[in-house]
Amino acid sequence: MQNNILVDKFESDYPCVQDVMTKEFVSLSPDSSIADAVSLMGTRHVRHILIMDSHGQIVGEVSYPSILYTLTYALTSQNEKLEQIMDRRLTTIGAAAALATAIDALIEKNDACLAVLTDDGVVCGIVTPEDLLRSYQEYLESL
Repeated sequence: MQNNILVDKFESDYPCVQDVMTKEFVSLSPDSSIADAVSLMGTRHVRHILIMDSHGQIVGEVSYPSILYTLTYALTSQNEKLEQIMDRRLTTIGAAAALATAIDALIEKNDACLAVLTDDGVVCGIVTPEDLLRSYQEYLESL
């Protein structure tokens, strides 16, 4: 189940989610294995993978910490399908949303990332706390 954060277009001089998001996200299918996810995380140097069905719809997310926890404490095989361990409560946000809205969503939902959607509902990236911190660092350096 997704938690969609609906916002009006934010028209101002302030950056919005699409200005700071990671545009080159990685995804796998629910039938992919934990080993596939670990390999992809290692080669692409990412900590979050969106899980998308055959129609291109988001059905969940897996993160590096969740995989570590699963393999360490659940004694799950690396051959286990991502469908069994993915977080189905992924929160989405509009690309034009204000950064404050993204920050509120990350804090309120205690999410590690938000899937970013176009006005048509197509995934166009993810936003993480690291993306927001990088944006804030750039802002501070511009002062």
